[in-house]
Amino acid sequence: MRAPKGFTLLEFILYFALISIVISGITVFALDVIRTRAKAAVIAEVEQNMRFGLQRVIRTVRQATKVNVGASNFDSATGVLSVDVGSASDSPTVFDLSGGALRVKEGTGPAAALTSSRVNVTSLRFTKDSLSGNNDAVTATIVMSFMSSNPDPVYSYTATASATAVIRKD
Repeated sequence: MRAPKGFTLLEFILYFALISIVISGITVFALDVIRTRAKAAVIAEVEQNMRFGLQRVIRTVRQATKVNVGASNFDSATGVLSVDVGSASDSPTVFDLSGGALRVKEGTGPAAALTSSRVNVTSLRFTKDSLSGNNDAVTATIVMSFMSSNPDPVYSYTATASATAVIRKD
């Protein structure tokens, strides 16, 4: 009896097909992991910027002594909120939307962006409600999206958040 010296053509084709299927599966899995990680990073970027900006607005409104109604723009997608705070050097504190960025300007200082260049604030809306007891409530609503030139839906994400704070005058 003679020992075989190599693979037959059929064995070679079967081994090649099996290895191709395994490599294809690993490649698809790896690409899916990369896409999922990219989408998670996009969502995290938008959510983090939105949370930071909204918290800064709400914290400032809670510490404010009054809303400057004449200098504010309520119920508009390009809203402006001007409030007086306890510190004379930081009054007025103004929040606005410029070039797709949420900005804050404290007193006579320059306006500073509160959002990164990788996100675009598409709407900044402030609403003022008068409450009983001479108190005012301000609701801030922000719509933000991720900025990417890549048309892949993985790099597309838009979110909306809103919060309300009360200026306690009494």
